[in-house]
Amino acid sequence: MRRIAFILLILFSFTSCEKTGQFDKRPGNPKTSFKLKILDSYFVTAVAFDSKGNAWIGTFNQGLIKYNSQETVVYDSTNSILPTNLVVWDIAVDSKDNVWIGCDGIIKYDGNNFTQYNTSNSPIPEDFVYSIAIDSKDNIWFTSCRFQEGGFVKYDGKNWEVFTPDNSELPVNSVKSIAIDNYDNVWLALSEVVNDTYLIKISGTNWKTYTSQDLGFVPYYFGNIDVNSQNRICGTIDYSLSNLWVNPGPQVFVFDGHNTTQLRINDMAMIKSLTVDNEDNIWCALYGGYAVFNGKQWTVDDSTFRESGVFTIKQAEDNKIWIGTGAGIFINE
Repeated sequence: MRRIAFILLILFSFTSCEKTGQFDKRPGNPKTSFKLKILDSYFVTAVAFDSKGNAWIGTFNQGLIKYNSQETVVYDSTNSILPTNLVVWDIAVDSKDNVWIGCDGIIKYDGNNFTQYNTSNSPIPEDFVYSIAIDSKDNIWFTSCRFQEGGFVKYDGKNWEVFTPDNSELPVNSVKSIAIDNYDNVWLALSEVVNDTYLIKISGTNWKTYTSQDLGFVPYYFGNIDVNSQNRICGTIDYSLSNLWVNPGPQVFVFDGHNTTQLRINDMAMIKSLTVDNEDNIWCALYGGYAVFNGKQWTVDDSTFRESGVFTIKQAEDNKIWIGTGAGIFINE
């Protein structure tokens, strides 16, 4: 069903760009020429980078890929424990270059061995891991939830801590995204049903919950969140559950803990995911293209990737932007 949803949502197009909001810090001028293409035949769903310059690429039913300028290695059912029908939702790399893969459970790859953790061999509550974040102490924080089931997990390599509404301050089960800010605070974006959303900040043992009243608007449904250099939370509003062709509300928000800036791309934009680059430009993967906000205005490309779709955007260690599509990866110049 998810694959069908992907294909249907790719058909959306985006036709305009409007100026919105301005921050006190002006980000850079993003380079939007994507002429270099790699991994042409792969449906890319997630990308992360290790300290050695390797790209780790998750796919839709095509395995896990290790890529660098010298080699491309595909890990699948022929040479690893990864199943043939593996769908990778997220990838994160810790300081020891262990690769953590969010899928049906969570999988660790240490460079030699794959270790899978799921409900059958660990305390995680649900075999659906959609978002992973790693703090400075290499604690692995990840979602493990479905509608009204589960929550999120902290794993330090030995000990598991499972957080649900039954044993913590979580107001609902569905944690949509996790991000770690510049002070190692853990941020959660939660949406169980439309118009019922929460942001949570975890500082050690202290939890702070932000509701729509704190944000100053009622988000329709949260997508993913990221953190910029000013320690502001940048997040997406997900309208995919709406039956409206025109989205009346904001598609992106920026929250500093007190005030919220609401941003709109255009009436039709539906965002798959968001990432903030090193110059605080906000990159949005759209169903059919991408949009980037430089602090003053949006630049939208709704034609280059219309047929393949864009499913993830990440920045590499050399500051280049990688766009993961249904037909490979495009890299800017």
